[in-house]
Amino acid sequence: MNPGISKSRVRRVVRLRRQQRAKHGPPTSFRNGLSLALLYVACAILAALLLSFSVKGSLGAVGGHGGLLPTALANAGVLCAAALCGRLLLGQLAPECVSRNSRVLMLCLVAVAADVLCVGSAVFGPDLFHGALPVRWGAGLTAPFGPLAGFLLPHLFAPVLATLLAGAGAGVALGIALAMQSVLFVPPEAGLATVLLGVLAGIAAPVAVSGVRRRGPLLRVMLLLGLFQFAALASAACAVPDLVHTVFYRIGEAEAGQRVVLALAILSGTVLLVAPAAVLALLAPLEHVFAACSDIRLDLFSDLSHPLLKRLALEAPGTYHHSLVVANLASAAADAVGANPLLALVGGYFHDVGKLSAPGKFTENLQLGQANPHDALPPHMSALVLSSHVKDGIALALDYRLPVPIRDIIEEHHGSSLMAFFLDKARKQAEAKAAASGAEPEPVDENLFRYTGRRPTSAEAAIVSLADSVEAASRSLPSVTPAQIEKLVDSIVAAKARDGQLDLCPLTYPDVAEIRRSFAATLATSLHGRIAYPKDPEEEK
Repeated sequence: MNPGISKSRVRRVVRLRRQQRAKHGPPTSFRNGLSLALLYVACAILAALLLSFSVKGSLGAVGGHGGLLPTALANAGVLCAAALCGRLLLGQLAPECVSRNSRVLMLCLVAVAADVLCVGSAVFGPDLFHGALPVRWGAGLTAPFGPLAGFLLPHLFAPVLATLLAGAGAGVALGIALAMQSVLFVPPEAGLATVLLGVLAGIAAPVAVSGVRRRGPLLRVMLLLGLFQFAALASAACAVPDLVHTVFYRIGEAEAGQRVVLALAILSGTVLLVAPAAVLALLAPLEHVFAACSDIRLDLFSDLSHPLLKRLALEAPGTYHHSLVVANLASAAADAVGANPLLALVGGYFHDVGKLSAPGKFTENLQLGQANPHDALPPHMSALVLSSHVKDGIALALDYRLPVPIRDIIEEHHGSSLMAFFLDKARKQAEAKAAASGAEPEPVDENLFRYTGRRPTSAEAAIVSLADSVEAASRSLPSVTPAQIEKLVDSIVAAKARDGQLDLCPLTYPDVAEIRRSFAATLATSLHGRIAYPKDPEEEK
């Protein structure tokens, strides 16, 4: 393979990015600040307030409180209470969403989309139900349908979509907040049942969806949850006296009973299908706009047949094997501390793809007996070659359209750490030169031997960074014993912490201790020794 292919790709990507920046200006990012976050929430509340007026006969409809102004004030109070509840839950369950206005805006858009679906269900549900019933019974139909209105809302939509985009904590917080405000879209007699069903869906859906990596299992989980909602709807229908009388006691009027059952079946079936369809329709656009990455999308990059990983296996086999071991170390450690093991696994696969620009400059790719190219290079040039693989990796990630979390791991997996080997080599050369001339050795600038990347800002990036250093150092162990492995892991993690490389990530001291134990256990099994097989005496002769 020609290593110049990677360099041409990098140059082309850099050139395209410069042309795009010159044409459209520098890319703008979401600003973080309390005022902007409050503006997003206020716009979502205003949208929900306008939607609450559109459902006739509901608790939030105009006229239910004596006029437009009293109704608007009452509805706004309910919406503000729901928003405050969601904010408190987000602060406890998903604090990373509160500190990022892009996540706040994304959740607000999910909430508005859920309100639109609720209004559609509340507006078209009664009409469909009324149309399926006999004309002679249609005059007194408002009362029988009222208690069932809350069971026909798509309660699963918002918690499932928020969980896929921002985690289970965000799904629970948004689901409970929307359950509180859903009372505005149903008749008064259905308010309590609506809130209870929404709270149950807001708690059960994120737990059931967490860890789902493919669309097929996601649809099965959502349909299973929808069946429970259908069971609740059937129980509620049996509790409505007029419906029970119509279905079960008017045996002579079989057509009337059949049409009531058909109406409930159509409505419940629609609810079962609308929520999964809406989730799948909005998942990809929201991921693209807000740089979010669900496990469903990450799972696509966990396949080792990805073109970039296939190139890594062919052009840099040593780096490829190193990446596989790092991915396994990081995935096990992330699972131990409650981080995302799939993101850590995929980040481990791709963290060193920048070495494709010059695979022969890295020792793991050298063949047996091949001279080390860094023996003939000055230490600062060797450090420059090593640090360049981070920028090359980012360029390749852009070229292959890797998701933002993977690109962040590529950029942060070395942070601003020190290349101690080349720094020590430079100091020894300075001392030898000074001893030969009889002068004082010149000071060596430590900044020349540091990576220029960003320090890890996520738990997964920090875990991959630690796993990268631990795996590389484990190859130099003179004797592989559990004690030696634990000592090596402890020294590397402690050195990273002293150097400030873990300052920006959310890992705690107990998390770091658990990561060390996980690394030691995984390395102890992967570096185990084997028994010596007996030799054939004839072959020895």
